[in-house]
Amino acid sequence: MFVDPLDLWLMLLSTGLLVVVYWVYLNYVSGRPEDYKRSVNRSLAFFFILLGLYAFITGLWATFTWPLPGPYNIVLMNPWAIFGLALLLIGISTLFGFNPVGVSYGLAALGLPILVYGVLIYSKGLTREPLFSAIMYIFIGLAALGSPILAYYGGNGRGRWLALIAIALLVIAALIALYTGINAASDHIGRWAKWSPWYGRVEVPG
Repeated sequence: MFVDPLDLWLMLLSTGLLVVVYWVYLNYVSGRPEDYKRSVNRSLAFFFILLGLYAFITGLWATFTWPLPGPYNIVLMNPWAIFGLALLLIGISTLFGFNPVGVSYGLAALGLPILVYGVLIYSKGLTREPLFSAIMYIFIGLAALGSPILAYYGGNGRGRWLALIAIALLVIAALIALYTGINAASDHIGRWAKWSPWYGRVEVPG
């Protein structure tokens, strides 16, 4: 039995990206004291790990079961699992204080397939809004691919400008994901309003 969770995943993608935006701002733009950064980073790390585990496990399940029509399993389910891996990488590395330059190469490697999927979504006309979906994927992919340069320069000079560019890309992607997720939730609630599983359902008192 499969009940479409894409609306929830899109909204979690949006909120997750916005927290990543704050993480980038805190570490590369804000100029806050190092003690403050370490304290906040440690708290954010647990959020990244928990959401990353959820996204990776559910994305892995979807890549095994292929619950959607053909190509949508490739361009929607695979990236969700990759998003989970990226959050786990950020969360674990933040928690244990790994070198951000080394970690950024892993993020760049994860960003490349997202960029490819974005181009394919637009070229193949997939999803209801291929252009917006492609922009969302491509912006996330570009932010990930640029992370080694950002990590190398750090929070000074060029690093701050690169951080602001990454923030802009991720905010736009997050807003697209949130808008799409809210619309999908409304559509799914209407579509599934009269559905019930084979074992029946309990009526909710009016």
